[in-house]
Amino acid sequence: MRTIDPHLHVWDTNATDEYPFAPGRAPTARGDVAFLLDLMDGAGVSGALIIQPIVYRFDHRYVSAALTLHPDRFKGMCLLDPQHNDPPAELARWKDEGYGSVRFNPGLFPEGAAMDSDLGHRMFETAGELGMPVGFLINPQHFDAVDALCESHPETVAVIDHFGHCRPGYHANPEFAKLLDLAKHPNLHVKLSEWARSSHQEYPYVDLHDFVYRLLDAYGANRLMWATDFPFIVEQCGYTEGLEVLSKHTPNLDAETMGWFLSGTAEKVFGTWNA
Repeated sequence: MRTIDPHLHVWDTNATDEYPFAPGRAPTARGDVAFLLDLMDGAGVSGALIIQPIVYRFDHRYVSAALTLHPDRFKGMCLLDPQHNDPPAELARWKDEGYGSVRFNPGLFPEGAAMDSDLGHRMFETAGELGMPVGFLINPQHFDAVDALCESHPETVAVIDHFGHCRPGYHANPEFAKLLDLAKHPNLHVKLSEWARSSHQEYPYVDLHDFVYRLLDAYGANRLMWATDFPFIVEQCGYTEGLEVLSKHTPNLDAETMGWFLSGTAEKVFGTWNA
């Protein structure tokens, strides 16, 4: 079955002067492109979406080099600086640089500006006009902002990362209920990613199965996508194991559903990989 990994990060493990990390952001995990490609090949993953990592902040040179060297394997999601003097123009520049989608991180917005502020609405609207899907790195406290943005700009395609950083509970879970309610926006999707950090259990994170089934009921298979969050997945359970958590260890998913989860939704949202 064709497999696309639509959420991962890369960086120069050797920390050369050519690609310096942002101050205080030096990572410990190995994240170089050669290592990633070896793992992808071993797991049978055809292509991936590289998301600009925070370790470089807005210096995209390492990711851009990977996109140039491996255009059939990789697509890129830029990280937009909301404090730039003209964020919409900056987003258009990243589009011209070959980035097909953009990440919104509310922690990077100017002090006092929420993600659904006038600034956020302008950024989100511009992304839609440019045909650039938006990836939300958010917590449940930001679900209302996502609601407002998707309501005002239904033409902008968007994806919530990492189960929305919801965690399974033993009682009522109003945060997850809100994530399910957001399915009312047909332009919104959810990534089944960061399993290890969302789960209270060890691999294969069985307590997240209920999340998967309930999201499937609310959103449908064609609005959900699996992803690894490399390189963190390597230390958590292993890259191939990060795929098998869904493909082998989540029961009662038919072949059509799995096809959407493993590549169909990603290629619907981000375009077809040529790999």
